[in-house]
Amino acid sequence: MNRVFLTLVIVIAIFVSGKLSFAQIEPISPDRPDQAESPKVIPVKSFQIETGFLYEEDNQDAGKVKNISYPSMLLRYGLLSNLELRMEIENAKSITDSGGISSSKNKISFATIGAKLNVTEGKGLIPSVGLIINFTIPSLSSESLNTDYVGTSINLALQNNFTDELSVGYNLGAVWAGKTPEPTYFYTLSLDYELSKRFNGFVEVFGFMPEKSKANHMLDFGLSFLALNNLAFDASAGLGLTDNSPKFFINGGFSLRLPR
Repeated sequence: MNRVFLTLVIVIAIFVSGKLSFAQIEPISPDRPDQAESPKVIPVKSFQIETGFLYEEDNQDAGKVKNISYPSMLLRYGLLSNLELRMEIENAKSITDSGGISSSKNKISFATIGAKLNVTEGKGLIPSVGLIINFTIPSLSSESLNTDYVGTSINLALQNNFTDELSVGYNLGAVWAGKTPEPTYFYTLSLDYELSKRFNGFVEVFGFMPEKSKANHMLDFGLSFLALNNLAFDASAGLGLTDNSPKFFINGGFSLRLPR
């Protein structure tokens, strides 16, 4: 299934990129590759695909764990001038290596649906504000992801644009994963700088704070390249800052917005 998704997206990207010039439409504004979500929504009646792969290593009591996502995909549709609908698709594989014995487990979830609301546009020290709500429906997840409760996440996304090149994005929120009623709180703080009209860089810290266990924090950084106003490529990497964080991860992908 992951090959079908990836092939379909690449074909669409090549076709659309060949039809649209660089200057015809406003530049795409993806929510990847950093962890911070933007308060911006995509234009009305446009459809945006954001997809990529993730490789992550972690050391646990059971041994070395490798988590691979190929691909992860976010689908976005502009419903109103300040509202978009969202759906996340993920095909993931987990490999555990313990004492020379390797075992793997595949899991797929296509049941995360939600919406983003652009509450207000910022000016100066007043930030732009967005609100994102997602739901994970247990009956629409693969067996290994089935949960006892409907999973929910609420994310308050804020951003300050200090200059034309420099902006700071920060998120605060909570996730109810569905296995227990207790939430996991999270935060992100991302510093973004426009290196040129086509290149943008970022550095970011983020973390997760479960209600009944120790918090973990990470640092990541990366680049994005605006190939066309409707097509961007990205690459990023991150490392753990606490003992219970993943050791490191690498991430790469692209985002494509189809015209209205």
